[in-house]
Amino acid sequence: MDDGAITYLGGQRSDRRLRLRHHARATELSVIRRRISAWAGGNRLPAHTVVDLQLAVGEAVANGVEHAYGADASRPDADAGATVEVELELDGSPSRPVVAVTVTDHGRWRPVPVDPGHRGRGLALIRELSRRMQVSMSGQGTRVCFEIPLDRLQHSATG
Repeated sequence: MDDGAITYLGGQRSDRRLRLRHHARATELSVIRRRISAWAGGNRLPAHTVVDLQLAVGEAVANGVEHAYGADASRPDADAGATVEVELELDGSPSRPVVAVTVTDHGRWRPVPVDPGHRGRGLALIRELSRRMQVSMSGQGTRVCFEIPLDRLQHSATG
């Protein structure tokens, strides 16, 4: 597909869940951010939550593009099977609402270079913006799960 999106798996403006699957290309990040923004607006999420979601999801997707599939995945003629999936869901209790996030790639984990230079801070950023971050690696890919609290006080109190 020319626009890069493979499928829009769900997520009408007022749905509690948004599911996306895109080609693993850095150029897809802007499309993913726009879809997150539209979904968040439909669910009336606070502006700071939208910013945190876009940053954290963007980092997780960028990691999948770069580390799971390698630099070749970003080429326009790259394997169409290199994909990244994003799922967001409003979750938690009414007094402690969160957006539960899962970002999945189907590549293989590549070790972080000994000297990453100015790079390599994506997971640290996600950890700072979220809570309960987990990274799971297997032969089927990598899954990054985390929660973005809708209330900043909740995040600072629970980290």
